[in-house]
Amino acid sequence: MYGVPSMIRNYARKGMTAGREKALREECRAGNHTELVQAAAQYAAPDVAKWIVESIMEGKSFDRMAVKWELGEAEIMPCCRNSFYSYRKLTLAILDRMIQGKETA
Repeated sequence: MYGVPSMIRNYARKGMTAGREKALREECRAGNHTELVQAAAQYAAPDVAKWIVESIMEGKSFDRMAVKWELGEAEIMPCCRNSFYSYRKLTLAILDRMIQGKETA
């Protein structure tokens, strides 16, 4: 199953809705939860945590960060695009649980 139903199902597996994920990203881009995002990313995927934090806090996509790698301005991420977005979803699910007081990193 691909497309929107698949996306909704993927968020549901992580214990949140696509709407909650969007709201969390907006809160983070507004400067909220910085330390929690860093802790959640480190817990979810230590090898790519710095890129996940940058994506969540600054709204950068995998492809936008890839341009910097191609120009030699940044280190190449050690995972593929699909893995990156899976780790980002997991990070946001952990962040949501941390905010609710259900999980600590």
